Amino acid sequence: MILPLVVTAAAACGSGDPPPPDADEGLACLASGRGDIYTVGLEHPGADGVFDFKLMSADPAPPARLFNSWVMQVNAMSGGVVGEPVSGATIRVSPYMPDHQHGPGGYRPIIEPMPEAGQYKIDQINTWMPGYWEITIDAEAGAAHDTVIYKFCIQA
Repeated sequence: MILPLVVTAAAACGSGDPPPPDADEGLACLASGRGDIYTVGLEHPGADGVFDFKLMSADPAPPARLFNSWVMQVNAMSGGVVGEPVSGATIRVSPYMPDHQHGPGGYRPIIEPMPEAGQYKIDQINTWMPGYWEITIDAEAGAAHDTVIYKFCIQA
């Protein structure tokens, strides 16, 4: 009578199903104040002050588990003053979960220029697990290069 219960329990542990999302991790992230507070037009200057980055929209909003789609505005900067839109830039996007030291697996965001000058649509930003995520956006246009990190607490 004990053997069937042990076999059933062992089979359940090794079923290969992913564990359920850890809701506590997303809540702990919010409580820590580590992430950005999402607003339409959330703006950050690049690390080198060469470009200014503005998150024009996010779907879902605020950013959430699984696939996200953003529209990002990239403008030139000079002396801390935001200038003209940067069109034709090469944009790279890297989601990363530093607390777990992993990214989104095999998924790579898809970046497309938008009709509006300096705007880029970023699809398939995969934040598949609750917790603290850093989304690094790297932009290069000619000899100009800059990077920004958006930080979000992703809920279960």
